[in-house]
Amino acid sequence: MSKAFDVQAFDVIVIGAGAAGLTAARTLTDLGRKPIVLEARDRIGGRAWTESASFGVPIDRGCGWLHSADENPWREIARELGIAVLEENPVWQSRIGERWMGEGDSARWDEAIGGWFEAIAAAGEAGRDLPASSVIGDGPFRTLFDAIVTWACGVESHELSTRDYSRYRDTGNDWPVPEGYGAVVARYGARLPVRLSTAATLVRWGGKDIAVETLEGSLTAGAVIVTLPPSVLQAGGLRFDPPLPAAKQEAIAGIKVGTANKVFIAVEGDPFGMPDTSYGTSSADRRRVASLSFKPFGRSMVGGYLGGDLAEELELAGDGAMIDFVIGELVGMFGSGIRAHLGKAVATSWFTDPWSRGAYSAARPGHADARGVLVEPIDGRIYFAGEACSIDSFGTCHGAYRTGVSAAQAAAKLFK
Repeated sequence: MSKAFDVQAFDVIVIGAGAAGLTAARTLTDLGRKPIVLEARDRIGGRAWTESASFGVPIDRGCGWLHSADENPWREIARELGIAVLEENPVWQSRIGERWMGEGDSARWDEAIGGWFEAIAAAGEAGRDLPASSVIGDGPFRTLFDAIVTWACGVESHELSTRDYSRYRDTGNDWPVPEGYGAVVARYGARLPVRLSTAATLVRWGGKDIAVETLEGSLTAGAVIVTLPPSVLQAGGLRFDPPLPAAKQEAIAGIKVGTANKVFIAVEGDPFGMPDTSYGTSSADRRRVASLSFKPFGRSMVGGYLGGDLAEELELAGDGAMIDFVIGELVGMFGSGIRAHLGKAVATSWFTDPWSRGAYSAARPGHADARGVLVEPIDGRIYFAGEACSIDSFGTCHGAYRTGVSAAQAAAKLFK
């Protein structure tokens, strides 16, 4: 795109070209509006990012599962784009340490893990906005459950609101996309009016029109849709003049964007003896463990998934620390001889990414209603969207999609 802004070319400014921003732009276009999307990165998709340069096959550095896949709008979008979705739910724990999970083990696992998540939801449904850790009892797999919370929610169990968690709606179907979830989002937004490498820095909303300042210049429009994560807003990545109302600032502070990272490692041969697209964990007795994935879609790779404080600490220590940790997990399961079969490795770094500052959101205990305040428009002209704005689908790409649609529909009504 050219460096100069065509001030006659748009009437709504969308800040952020992640799933919510792209969806908002598509919806506005379909409604006859003329949006422009400002994106700080040199690519679209945000935290939905598939890349093939590292290993010659697609890897999802960000979201990788169509949660609630049977009603997830991205499933139909993928079909329209000619991208296949594997309509098959995973078995999350085929092996723990040296022990294969038999039928009896799996039943005990399902009962224990499901029971604790049900306890968290029950407390929230009763109107209790407490740390999830305060309502979880003891039992088999209790220590591993704390790790699972970090993988699923990006935060430690004491940072997770029972009330917020209870509002999450899930059909139980988690389906992967071999070509990449990020590839679906990128192809969906490929023809939309996005201005890359253009970070919005300030929104001035005190006058008749709203002005958005960037390093490339200033633009004005009748409405703005902000799709940045709360973590970026907390860090001052986008400022507002006048400042946002106190209630909005409190809502932003009440939501933590937790940390989750992935490590991908090329593998020579088949040293693990694990089925294609299978999962395991090195130990049930440690909270600081990785979720391990073996031969995804039959590819010669192994992956590690890290969440919460562990993911944050290792990321701050560098890619090497994350990779070494996952290799250590593999050695713990299969012995030191496994090292000879491991090749190139890469790691993600969402916590230190200035345009994400984390992976996905969790309302802090005592702040379960923050999402409802966050999504409320300001001055009838500034709208908010993104997974953190979703009351019942937070932490997901389809939650971002739905809030993008809602914000765009509301903004479009201003011009009737």
